[in-house]
Amino acid sequence: MDLTIGVDLGDSEIKAGIIDKKGKILKKVVVATESDKGKDVVLANVNKAIDLVLKFKKFRKIPPIGVSIPGLINQKSIEKTQGLPLKGVDIKKILKNKFKTIVEIDNDGNCFILGEHLYGSGQGCNNIIGIVIGIGVGGGIIINKELYYGSGQAGEFGQMTIKFNGMLSNCGNDGSIEEYVSKRGLMRLAESFGMRNIDYPEDILKKALKNDLNSVSLFREMGTYLGIQAANLINAFDPEKVIVGGDLADAWNFFGPHMKEEAKKRALFKSTILRGKLGKNGIMIGASALVK
Repeated sequence: MDLTIGVDLGDSEIKAGIIDKKGKILKKVVVATESDKGKDVVLANVNKAIDLVLKFKKFRKIPPIGVSIPGLINQKSIEKTQGLPLKGVDIKKILKNKFKTIVEIDNDGNCFILGEHLYGSGQGCNNIIGIVIGIGVGGGIIINKELYYGSGQAGEFGQMTIKFNGMLSNCGNDGSIEEYVSKRGLMRLAESFGMRNIDYPEDILKKALKNDLNSVSLFREMGTYLGIQAANLINAFDPEKVIVGGDLADAWNFFGPHMKEEAKKRALFKSTILRGKLGKNGIMIGASALVK
């Protein structure tokens, strides 16, 4: 049995698991990231998560480790990340030195679509696109059954402009999709819809599940924006599927139909748009596949 360790390093929690060659999770732990406490605490919590899954069984040799990190990753260190105090950190070297095993890192969008390609909604496809909606908007591209990196970091779909004079962005790319459908984007939309007592994006979903009209309308608008983005990607890549995941994909039943409808209006080619099959474990499973 070929085993690997997958780590999904998020801004609020770290998921780590032992994954077999069929993508099955044999053991999983979740540890708080504590990103507000600084780099050393975050790295200590990553080590803690890996140590906990290693207690699952006695290993003659520690399995290879794949780590997903949100942001710009150059296969060695972290150039830019959202919600984590790890800019410039060579986490690959740090984990190699501690665990004495093979370590690979990549961003969450690539890990998501790799997992879905191998074990989820993208099985059997040659060309697929992944959109990950969470603290930001990430993406991943599979072309001819391989991850596509372009010159090194392709797939930053969150920076695709959908309104050239739209919402202001702290990175300078005003009107990018990330300003509308990420967690902060949803909070902004909630304000524009006059919604009150919303502390977290998850509160909007709770209201929608209770048939709150403002919340349902907000997700319809979110679906429209995502449909525009999906149509642009379909027109550029002509993929067999566009697969959606991330924390905010929990609201798929509310935004998914509108995303499909808008994409159908705008896309030149037919492409299936659907939610990822692997759910909240997809990024962790995909990270483990970096080292298979």
